[in-house]
Amino acid sequence: MSIHLQQVYRQALVWDAHAGVFPNPQVDLNLLDEWRVAGVSYLSLNVGFDVMDWQETLSTLAAYRRWVLDNGDRFVLVNDSRDIEGARRDDKFALSFDIEGMNALNGDINMVGVYHALGVRQMLFAYNLNNTAAGGCHDDDSGLTDFGRQVVREMNRVGMIVDCSHAGHQTTLDIMHESDKPVVFTHSNPRAVWDHQRNISDQQIRACAATGGVIGLNGMGIFLGDNDVSIATMLRHLRYVAKLVGSEHIGIGFDYSPEVDVDIGVILRSRPDYWPTGQQYDTHGIKHAGPAQLPGLIAALADAGFDDTAIRGFLGENFQRVARSAWQGSPA
Repeated sequence: MSIHLQQVYRQALVWDAHAGVFPNPQVDLNLLDEWRVAGVSYLSLNVGFDVMDWQETLSTLAAYRRWVLDNGDRFVLVNDSRDIEGARRDDKFALSFDIEGMNALNGDINMVGVYHALGVRQMLFAYNLNNTAAGGCHDDDSGLTDFGRQVVREMNRVGMIVDCSHAGHQTTLDIMHESDKPVVFTHSNPRAVWDHQRNISDQQIRACAATGGVIGLNGMGIFLGDNDVSIATMLRHLRYVAKLVGSEHIGIGFDYSPEVDVDIGVILRSRPDYWPTGQQYDTHGIKHAGPAQLPGLIAALADAGFDDTAIRGFLGENFQRVARSAWQGSPA
């Protein structure tokens, strides 16, 4: 990477819209230092997904929140986008939480506000399979339910980013029609580049961009290609989205996790239907790109003709734009 690009990277806001760390109260969050060392400014950390019950999500959220607050010398729990700028000035790492799927609400719309008050700034609607709010990408995709429509409106009202990753095709279009704030795919790749059910169509990408939203690059090998996490493959996905809708709609959502000292096999084996056969989830040694690859990736973007403005947008300013709009909420 050139000296100029090193300076761009060093001065940029670097925003990773979703970490794939397995949500569990026993996880040692010192693993977040891997993002800090890589120069990431802000990270959205997962505290639950639909495979868990809502009590497990709350338990994980409580533990993570306590840990972040107890480590205020290094970390800042974000309330709004101004806190991210403050964290950068103080050389601290900014964090907020996200939840993958609406099972965490237990059918109660009031839980949206509770999660928001505890630091959740982003939720997606269905984790692969259908739930009471929405359809999943590995299911028959029932679309957004009446409850799901209420949830979109409540998320807009309290100030949460609406995330369409993992949801079904029709569901995402319903969500984008319902939301009065920009909508994102925090960690989804274009299906035209790699045909996987977790990836998204050109129609979804265009609809997301039309809301002012952003598509975050997922670093998992089975979503990038045939377990291929090379810079060249990531660049193909980014260039495709940028050509389709513009570089102002690309960002980072690596879905990355360092190894955790927690046995995740029990919950994964308990519900194999969330990761159906024929979708490469049984690939041996699934590879995963992460924040350490960012210098090489932005060098490749520069070589491909992306200017400094586009690179800064990809690194974080595009997702920051969405957050500034979404996190301010809507009038009651």
